[in-house]
Amino acid sequence: MQGNLFHRIVLLSLLPVMALASTRAQIPNASFENWVDHSGYIEPEGWITYNDTYTPQGYFTTVEPGYPGAAGNSYAWIQSRTTPSGSTIQGWMSAAPAGHGEPAGFPYSARPAELTGQWQYGIQPGDTAEVLVALGLVDDQGNLDPVALGTLEVTGQQNGWTTFTVPLTYYSETVPDRAFIMFSASKDFAAPVAGSFLKVDDLVFAGWAGVDEHAVMHNLLLYPTPTTGALHVQGSAPMKRITVLDAAGRALLDKGIRGETAQIDVPLLAPGVYFLAVEWASGERRIQRFLKL
Repeated sequence: MQGNLFHRIVLLSLLPVMALASTRAQIPNASFENWVDHSGYIEPEGWITYNDTYTPQGYFTTVEPGYPGAAGNSYAWIQSRTTPSGSTIQGWMSAAPAGHGEPAGFPYSARPAELTGQWQYGIQPGDTAEVLVALGLVDDQGNLDPVALGTLEVTGQQNGWTTFTVPLTYYSETVPDRAFIMFSASKDFAAPVAGSFLKVDDLVFAGWAGVDEHAVMHNLLLYPTPTTGALHVQGSAPMKRITVLDAAGRALLDKGIRGETAQIDVPLLAPGVYFLAVEWASGERRIQRFLKL
């Protein structure tokens, strides 16, 4: 017993150092040097995009490699663009699951204080770009329980490479087992503005976080789940926005709301696992899983 206790103390003392040494390696393709050819469109390896959108003129890409990178050869260029048919597609990408049926994101076990990287941007008037980071635990049923969340919004222009930082707020002492990172050139999935772009490179989880004892997470109740019809959303405080995401983190529905309750009709969704992201009027966010039969 004493030997086991000593071993645990040694591991705990080394954990921050071990985490700092491994955080860069755990973000897939963190400098966007590797791109995968899908026979018609390309994507950054380890990330998912809307580049599989097919039009009569062929695949329509909103994420492309740019050269040279802030660190290395290339970077990810995320653009909200108008298709030949006249519809505008949100420039978007997120770290992708390694296999089918996995929750969004990638395996990750550390408690970083922040996500940092290099970027340039040009956001059109009336538009806002966003970075969203979530760390959490996944149970045997695939439920994601957030441990830490962080967001960063930006408007205007930045023409040279500069460092961005997304601070993470922790809600427990738990070490997460999964990370989710998402970049949106236009935050509003339903009304993206053509021409808004982010150029992103050299992502790193940095620092080591303790516990924010003052952080209070609002309660969120989804019912019924599983569901075949309406999904009821009950918050413990007035909500501002709700977003339905598929298992890969793609936004399928995004709308502003007011009040502590909402209802979402899901009959048109294919059977499977989905996530509901809620933003409260206070700015706090939470993500919770639901199942459509």
